[in-house]
Amino acid sequence: MSSRGRRTTLYALPVLAVLAGCVTATYVPTGQVYPARTSDCGVEVFTAGLPDRAFHEIGILEGEGNFWKADLEDLIPKLREEACLAGGDALILLSADRYVRGDRDDLDEVELYAVATVVRWGER
Repeated sequence: MSSRGRRTTLYALPVLAVLAGCVTATYVPTGQVYPARTSDCGVEVFTAGLPDRAFHEIGILEGEGNFWKADLEDLIPKLREEACLAGGDALILLSADRYVRGDRDDLDEVELYAVATVVRWGER
């Protein structure tokens, strides 16, 4: 490959990343710290109401999705992964808000912001 072809490829990579959309999550511990579990540990997600068993909060997760990754179905896997890494057993979704930045006719600017509590099973 010529150096010109490599430069074109390098410039195209960031553009492709933006076009693919992005999902991020940030964990903030609020209780006891637990060892990380595997990122596919099977965290339960409660989107309506509280679990019917005893639990205690260990942290808060804030997640964001944008472009074509601005649906809750796109964000939940990332939230689950982060909850596993925090040692959590379940997520309680507190809010999920979609909004548009800039011109409302520009669907490329749709974003989703969600907040969830990370919990462990046990005494409250």
